Amino acid sequence: MKKINKRLRALAAVLSLALLMLTGCTSSGFDNSNLLRPPKTTGDKAKIQSIIEHKAGGDYTLKYPQNGSYRSAIIYEDLDGDKTEEAIVFYKPSGNKETAHILLIKNFSGDWRDMGDYTSRSSEVDKVEIGDITGDGTNEVVVSWNNGSGNLCTLGAYVVGKKTTAELKVEDTFNQFLIADMTGEGKNSIMIFSVVDQNADANAKMLQYNSETNTIFTRSSVAMSNYANVYLNLSFGRATKDQAGVFADTINVNNQSETQFIYWDKKKASLANPLNTQMSSMANNPSIRSSFDNLCADINSDGLIEIPTMALMPHNAAENVNLVAFQTTWNHFDPEKGELSPILETVTDMQLGYYFIIPAEWKDRTTARGSRLGNAITFYMWNEQKQDEDSDDADGSAPSGSLGDRLLTIQVFTAQEWTASQSKDYIEIGDYGESVYAVNIPAETKNTKGIAMSLNKIPDYFVMINNK
Repeated sequence: MKKINKRLRALAAVLSLALLMLTGCTSSGFDNSNLLRPPKTTGDKAKIQSIIEHKAGGDYTLKYPQNGSYRSAIIYEDLDGDKTEEAIVFYKPSGNKETAHILLIKNFSGDWRDMGDYTSRSSEVDKVEIGDITGDGTNEVVVSWNNGSGNLCTLGAYVVGKKTTAELKVEDTFNQFLIADMTGEGKNSIMIFSVVDQNADANAKMLQYNSETNTIFTRSSVAMSNYANVYLNLSFGRATKDQAGVFADTINVNNQSETQFIYWDKKKASLANPLNTQMSSMANNPSIRSSFDNLCADINSDGLIEIPTMALMPHNAAENVNLVAFQTTWNHFDPEKGELSPILETVTDMQLGYYFIIPAEWKDRTTARGSRLGNAITFYMWNEQKQDEDSDDADGSAPSGSLGDRLLTIQVFTAQEWTASQSKDYIEIGDYGESVYAVNIPAETKNTKGIAMSLNKIPDYFVMINNK
């Protein structure tokens, strides 16, 4: 369990990043893209600033990537493998409202020189990825651009050599992209993803570099779910020890989330998407879920990415389902068999910032409810009732049962509430800035004997995902 706890804590960073990507190629809520050039500096930064001013013809606006891991307008990276960092600059000349630029600057023994200034076809920088797409052992810069008012991007790749640079353009428009070694051939492919719209179906394309023509071409494409409306998260990882691919978490047109797995099928020499759900049927994808909270991740440090599935915990048909907690089951996926295999069950509260791993002895015997204030989750034993063959519920269309003895309550207090209450009913298990996490554990009863929770077990099951 400690190993699982450690990985789940690390999952916080993955989930936080995935939520920032929610809008795809559109602008982020905080627009820092129009910050003017910084104050005068000294040393190398002053030389770089002087080059930017010269290329811009005077004043300029720094442009900041809106999504992805690189969020700086000036990125320092060793692209050509000479152990000296290049500067990658995104800017827009003052008064130019139409197009942003990428400026590549190299350091020749302390002498910074302009190596290439390229004009995009859009006004904003959506996302930057850096990796080897040519297969020569050095890194290229891949940039998606957008106009700041829509959700479609265009793409450019920028190659930095010892003395020259080059731009490789892609004509396709798309909504999201990433780079990854899809084929295992030792170089990254560029994966671009589109959503369904009035003019086209959703699809994924694998773009690769052709050294003979010095161009980027489409090597393969595959249909995505025609329900895919927004990309929540794209992550590259392994489904099995032998098969890697892209796990795509999306929001569909029914306002549900679902996962698709896109990989390179070596036998067919093409992309495959076994969890593809088409308009005619949603039965092909068991990952469809009514919550956006959980995204694919390696939650148990086994080197494989798990796919979440979600279902309401046991409840009575007459209950207010808004208070019934969801159980999240984390699954391995075998693309050849097309099967999900469960490995772990949790109850997750993203707003309150934690997971609770359901103990093995609780499986199929418990349920949980949220509070009306939204600050607590309580676990109960579940008394399942056998259905009368003549009852209205005999066809299985409605659950039947009742709450049993209480097993555990997890409640989050504000620091002020906790100080003021001085509650003896709750025991603090974590203090994270303005929030205090506490538990109330009832005494064991004859019904809970053998499955009752104890305070010393809490660290094995309670896992923060947003430590402050």
